[in-house]
Amino acid sequence: MQFIKCATSAVHAAIISALSTLAILSSQPAVAQTPPAQTCQLGDLTLETGEVIRDFKMTYITFGKLNADKSNAILSIHGLQGNRNSQSAWAGPGRAFDTDRYFVIQPDTLGAASNDPNATTSPTRSGLNMSFPRFNIRDMVKAEHRMLTECLGIKHLVAVAGSSMGGIETMQWAVSFPDFMDAVMPQTPMARANRQGNFIWESVRQAIMLDPKWRDGNYPNDDPPRAGIGVGLQIQTVVGWSAAGFEEGFATREQVHAFHAASAKTVGNSVQARDWIYRSWAIQSHDIGQTPGFNGDFAAAARSIRARVLMFPNCQDQLHPPREGGVLEAMQHIPVAKLIDYDDIGGHRASTGARALATFTTEVRDLLNRIAEGRPGINGPRIPKNFTRADYCPR
Repeated sequence: MQFIKCATSAVHAAIISALSTLAILSSQPAVAQTPPAQTCQLGDLTLETGEVIRDFKMTYITFGKLNADKSNAILSIHGLQGNRNSQSAWAGPGRAFDTDRYFVIQPDTLGAASNDPNATTSPTRSGLNMSFPRFNIRDMVKAEHRMLTECLGIKHLVAVAGSSMGGIETMQWAVSFPDFMDAVMPQTPMARANRQGNFIWESVRQAIMLDPKWRDGNYPNDDPPRAGIGVGLQIQTVVGWSAAGFEEGFATREQVHAFHAASAKTVGNSVQARDWIYRSWAIQSHDIGQTPGFNGDFAAAARSIRARVLMFPNCQDQLHPPREGGVLEAMQHIPVAKLIDYDDIGGHRASTGARALATFTTEVRDLLNRIAEGRPGINGPRIPKNFTRADYCPR
């Protein structure tokens, strides 16, 4: 395992921009041309509980060209409120995932809280609403694995990467399918749910359900609980950004209140409440140690990872705190890993900023080159022998 700590910068333009332009959703950077969505029909999807999602489909977009032996593919996974285009800043000629070399697949993950009626199957798009079976992170990973193998014929990936909920899935990929990829790159992830997170998700759900338009989740699609989801997700926002980010981002409380009102309206009009709730249930129940075969042994699950791991947490992330979210503990057991701390006042949202993107790109390019050239390990300084968890991310 290796360790790097990025120096804390002054407030950078990306954070101010994110705060002032209502970047409450997962980053969706503009690209020259968004590829058309493709659909993978998978029939029945059997969940870990034994329940079945009927007529399951997964939508996705791709960048680059799949080579003849299908050995140049990278899976890139979006966060809780994102969609298939949310990771597009990573893909393109000369970017972290250079599409002159790699074929990048970006799916709408199971239950994506999108208003797109043609996106991947969800409680809303299935028509089942709150009768839809509950799923977990491992079910989401299983669905992606089936999409890759059954619709694209891909048997091995160069890498899996993801941010936020996508970062959680990325870590689960490394445990569920340890030989399926050469590397994983989770950004602002968790290896298991933490109690503060459980409190946050329940608070947001209660705010949604107190909206009279919630109607036990059976609201008509054209009259959703916009106020509930809009205000509720401000709880996630205030925890996701650090206190310092708010101090630097706003000059007055009037600006804060104006941002709160505007972002609540934006979220209320763009996030599908039922689907968000189901995905929050998946996050709050997650633990890589609960993967079948490990019987709750978190350390054993982390030791089972065979992929090279580039871990990108943020010590100032209060939504997915590296210590309480199991990331630091997992890093003690993952055989080949390197940790790069963003250490940024942007908190959970720092991963969408320019500095984080530059860091991510540099580290990913280096590791992908090592893999392509057949060189082992990960480049970077080793952790000092006296390293302990107490040295990092102090409470």
